[in-house]
Amino acid sequence: MSTPSVDDLPQVVDPAVLTGLGDRLVSVANATQTSMADVQQRWSVLGDTEVFHVTGAEAVPRMLDRPASDARGFFEALVEARNALWDAGSSEFPDLKQRREELASRIPSVVAAYDSAADASARANATYRSTRGSDVDASVAADASLARLNASTTLNSAESALDTLRSDIDRFRRDVEDAEDRLASRLRNVSGGTEVLGAGGEPVRVAQLFWGFSESAYPGAPSAASVSRSLSEQLTYDLGRAAERRIDWLSTADTDDAQRWLDAHPDFVQSVAFVEPERAGDLFTDLAAASAAAPNGEWNGGPLGQLLALAPLVVGNLNGIPADQRGIFNRAGLADVLARDDLDDETRSKLDQLRSVVEKRSDDGSLPTLLSFFIDTEGSPRANIAFGDVDTADQVTTLTHGIRTDLGSLQEWARGSADLQSALSSELERTGQSSTTAVVLVMDWDSGGALSVGGIDRPDAGAARLSETLRGLHAVNPGAQLNTGAHSLGTTMTGQAVADNPGLVSHVWFFGSAGITAQTGDELAEQIRSGETTVSATHADDDSIAAWGRKDWLGSLHAEDPRDVPGVQSFGSNGGVVADYGSPRGEYGESTDSHDAHNSTKDEFVGWGVGGDGSPIPLYEPTEQTGYLDPSAESFKHFVVGLREALDTTGASR
Repeated sequence: MSTPSVDDLPQVVDPAVLTGLGDRLVSVANATQTSMADVQQRWSVLGDTEVFHVTGAEAVPRMLDRPASDARGFFEALVEARNALWDAGSSEFPDLKQRREELASRIPSVVAAYDSAADASARANATYRSTRGSDVDASVAADASLARLNASTTLNSAESALDTLRSDIDRFRRDVEDAEDRLASRLRNVSGGTEVLGAGGEPVRVAQLFWGFSESAYPGAPSAASVSRSLSEQLTYDLGRAAERRIDWLSTADTDDAQRWLDAHPDFVQSVAFVEPERAGDLFTDLAAASAAAPNGEWNGGPLGQLLALAPLVVGNLNGIPADQRGIFNRAGLADVLARDDLDDETRSKLDQLRSVVEKRSDDGSLPTLLSFFIDTEGSPRANIAFGDVDTADQVTTLTHGIRTDLGSLQEWARGSADLQSALSSELERTGQSSTTAVVLVMDWDSGGALSVGGIDRPDAGAARLSETLRGLHAVNPGAQLNTGAHSLGTTMTGQAVADNPGLVSHVWFFGSAGITAQTGDELAEQIRSGETTVSATHADDDSIAAWGRKDWLGSLHAEDPRDVPGVQSFGSNGGVVADYGSPRGEYGESTDSHDAHNSTKDEFVGWGVGGDGSPIPLYEPTEQTGYLDPSAESFKHFVVGLREALDTTGASR
C-alpha cells in the first residue's frame, strides 16, 4: 500500500473567496435595489397628469409593481446567499484550511519515520538471519535478536502512526466534501428572482436553474465534483443524487405525470439503493414532516402518502431509513406486483414464496421485515429479508448465497436464516448474555450459473449493493456490530464488499468459497493485520465443487483461496465436537458432505440387483446430505459460537 502524500489532500476553498463573493453579492443586491427605486421614482412621473397625461393609461404607474417585487425578492435572495457564504467562510472553511495545513506538515515526518523504521527493520532482520549459523558467537546472536525485536517494535509504532494519518486524511476528505455539500444545499434552498421570462412572457430555460446548482458538461459539477473520487465512485454519487431528486419530485408531482415517468423507467427502483444512507435518512425525515399517517401508522396524506400509493418501492429500497418503514413500503410494493396480470408462472411462484416468508411469524411472534424488493432488469424478483430488529440489535449479520440461487430457493434460505437467528438467540440466553441479534438474508444480487462462476462482473455488482445495505444498517443503527456470512460465490462478492469498506464489518465467515481476487485478499489481510476485521473460512473435504470456482486455468478471475490469506482462521466442517455449543461440554456437529449450503437429498449407489431378464442393474437409495449451514452441521455450530463470542468484542470502528 502506498504511503500518503500532500497530493492526497483535497483542496479547500479559500475562506476569503467565500466572504469576498458574499460581499460582491451584497453590492449587487444594493445596486439592484437602488436602481429599481430610481426607476420607480422616474416612472411615477408618468402618473402626474400635469406632466404627462394619456387617456386610458391610468394603470401605467402600476406596471412596475411586479418587477419591483421581483427585485425585492432578488435582493433578499442575494442577501441570504451572502449569509450562507459568510457563515461558511468565517468558521467552517477556515477550520478546514487549518486542518489541511496541519496534515500537510505531518505527512513528511510520519512517512519519513515509517520509511526509516522499515529500512531499519529490514537491516535488523538481515543481520539476525546472518547470525543463525552454528559458528556465530551466542552473545552476537542474542544482540542481533534484541536489535531485531527493537526494530520490529519501532516499525509497529511507525505503522500505527501511518494508519492514524491515513484515517485522518480520509476523515478530512469526507469533512471537506460534507462542508461543500452543506454550503451547496444552503445555496440551493435560496429562492427569489430566479424566474426568467422572454419578451413575450414565456418562461426561458437557462443553465442556472437555482442557487448552488448549474447544469454542466461533466457529471456532478459544481459541488459534487471531487478530486478524491474515482470515476466509478463519482458515477455512483451522481446516480444517488439524481435518484434523490427524482423521489422528491415523485412525492408531489401530478400523479398522471409521475405514473408515466415510472412506466417509462421501470428500473428506477433498483437505483435508489445508491442514495447515500445519511442523505436518504434526511430525505425521509423531510418527507415525513410534510406527511400524515393513519392511527395504524400507514401514510395516507402528503408526500409519503402519495409515494405509498403510487411508487412504494422507491422508498422501500432506500438504505438508511428505519427498517419498519421499509417493510411497510416494500410490502405495499409486493402487493402491487402480485396484482399484475402480466406475470409468468415462474415469477409469480417466486413472489408467492416471498409473500409466504414475510407473513410467517417466528417463534417470538415477530414478522420478518422485507428490507428491499424489486424486479431486476432481467425480470427476476430480488429481495433482502431481516430476521430480528436490525434497528436496535447489538449485532447484525448478513448472510448470502452462491450460484444458481434466487428467490426460487427462498424457502430453504429463509429457514436457514431464521434457524441462525434462533440458534444464536438461544446461545446468548444460555450463556446469560443480554445482547440482541438479527440476521439479514441478502438475495438482491444475481449470482448467475455455472458458466459465469469464474467471472467477476456479478460479484462486483453484488458487492456494490451489499456495501450500500451495510452502510444503511450502520446509518440507522451505528452502535451495532456488523458481521457477514457467505457461501460459495457469495464469498467472492462479500469479500469484495468488505474490502471496499474497511472498518465497517467486524467479523466475516466464508463457507465453501469459490475464491476471491488477489486484490481482495491483500485488502482483507491489511484489515486483519490492523485489527479492523477477523475472517474465518472453511472447506469440507467432501465438497468437490467449490474449488472449481478457484481454478485460474479454467479462467477464474478470483482464484485465491481465502484460507491462504494471512491471518484468516480456518474452522471445521468435517464433523466434530464444537466446544461450548449447547452446553459447556459442547456438542457434536455433523460433517458437511456436499457443496450445498443446506441439507439436500441425493440418490446414492448402494449395490447391484438383478433385473427381470437376469441382468445386473444398479441400485440407488435417497440419502440426505448435510449442508454447511444446516443446524446439525459442525460448520453451522462454529458459526453460531463465533457470532456469540464476537459480541464480546467491540463493534465496527466507524
